[in-house]
Amino acid sequence: MAVTGTADLVQSLKEVVDVTYDLAVPLNYVYAQPPITQVPAGGVLAPGSRWSSLAIPFYSPLVPANTARSEIADIAAVALEDSEVTITPSLYGNAVQLSLALQKRATPDVMRVASQLISENAGKSIDFLARTAAVGGRGVTYGNGSSRDAVTSAGQITDLLLNTAAAYLSGAPRLAGGGRGLAAIMRNVVVTDLAETASIILVGQNRDVIEPILLGEVGQMISGVRIIESEHAKVFHGAGASLAMTTENISAAAAAGQTTLGINTVGASDVGAYPTLGTRESTANGENARVETIFVSSGAGTSAYGIVGGGPNGGLVYSYSSGTALDSFTQVHAVVVCGADAIMKVYASDIGPDGEVLPWDNDGLLGQFDSLSWRWFGGFGIKAQNRIYRLDVGAARPVLGI
Repeated sequence: MAVTGTADLVQSLKEVVDVTYDLAVPLNYVYAQPPITQVPAGGVLAPGSRWSSLAIPFYSPLVPANTARSEIADIAAVALEDSEVTITPSLYGNAVQLSLALQKRATPDVMRVASQLISENAGKSIDFLARTAAVGGRGVTYGNGSSRDAVTSAGQITDLLLNTAAAYLSGAPRLAGGGRGLAAIMRNVVVTDLAETASIILVGQNRDVIEPILLGEVGQMISGVRIIESEHAKVFHGAGASLAMTTENISAAAAAGQTTLGINTVGASDVGAYPTLGTRESTANGENARVETIFVSSGAGTSAYGIVGGGPNGGLVYSYSSGTALDSFTQVHAVVVCGADAIMKVYASDIGPDGEVLPWDNDGLLGQFDSLSWRWFGGFGIKAQNRIYRLDVGAARPVLGI
């Protein structure tokens, strides 16, 4: 475990007049929000449970009996049929450890900062687990082309694509309220593309009564699909068709927050490009932990780029090792369309549905370390493949960050 010391937070050791940290707003669930995600019967795991996975049973309906029966002969009984979806709950969590020297020398209250960041990280991480499950469905349509790596920025979302998803989900449980009882989760740039080609009835305008309003809901299509906008909707970075940019590798390690990148070759006309830094997400439906999209702001014809990223200071979100690939492919947005009870959630009752932040723990022979952590034991899974659908689309405008 890394101990955060004075060498790691050098900006916090400088004398400042007004002590503020630009902290993110606490994240509320988007994918894990009810009624999209529900806890099934038996999904709350009691202390002492002794198994590695949880099987959720489903019973198939009987075939309609539309044949006339004999007056004098008995009928043959039919067998019940069942199936199951399995979720493997696991332990998740994160921690920070602060040195005593840092706490004594840092201008801001780093323990307060760490407490807020850890709490935010817990909520975001749990929602991302639900997101990973949601984008893993087998039902998918591409904005253009027949695979994710063929999608271009022209393959944008349309009302027609939402109708395709709605048709696939015709038998799925509905969200309460008006419209079709379905919702689509997407980034703001995808909402913008949709609004430029179709009509969205905004929340608060005259429309069918919809209660409750879902977290992030901005409106409803004329076709009846409700629109949820979230900055954390899944983007497959560098997953689509190739763009006109020379593939590079960074020539030196880059730290989170960095606003320059050394490259191994002299760039030509890459200023204004939005390349992908890290491993492209071309096939996997889960999360690639270290990949982001950046904007090249300067450095044409040199071996050093000035860049803008999605980090809090406008730099990189993550750190990267020397040799990490820097190339340019279309971003592909995963628009998840579903109704109610599409995702299942299971969790340990003694830790809770939303995890827990453990109290500060003092450690070290001199008591020179203070640690803070969160933990959650649980898991998510798609309840049935006919309850969720994904539209892999391009967007007219790229987004920064993750």
